[in-house]
Amino acid sequence: MSQRQYEILFIAEQTLGEAEVDTLTATVKGFIEKENGTVEKVEKWGKKRLAYPIGKNREGSYVLMLANSPGSAISEVERRMRVTDGILRFLAIRIDEEMKKADRKRTIRGKKESTRRASVREKDRAFEGGAQ
Repeated sequence: MSQRQYEILFIAEQTLGEAEVDTLTATVKGFIEKENGTVEKVEKWGKKRLAYPIGKNREGSYVLMLANSPGSAISEVERRMRVTDGILRFLAIRIDEEMKKADRKRTIRGKKESTRRASVREKDRAFEGGAQ
């Protein structure tokens, strides 16, 4: 099965300290690796105020992970996160298609920029040649 790229964001309870959030992050990373996936990057955003209270929690520790994994593995990771104590909410989004689109747009934008610069250089040369 092909590996796809996912962003996995989860919010840990406000009562958990930094050490417990690190343990929870390692647990989720273990879920991914157990299902033949790899974690590329882990970003800890720290405690932030929630938009609305979830249970009795008004704050939560946000953690973002970039993972490469098959699609069936992500459904298993989501199932495990659903029953894990300490995780208030989670979201897993496939981003490989969006990355391809962004790369395509970036190359098109680069081509347009290089042609625009070339035409500006030609106009500058023509202007300098006509001024002499």
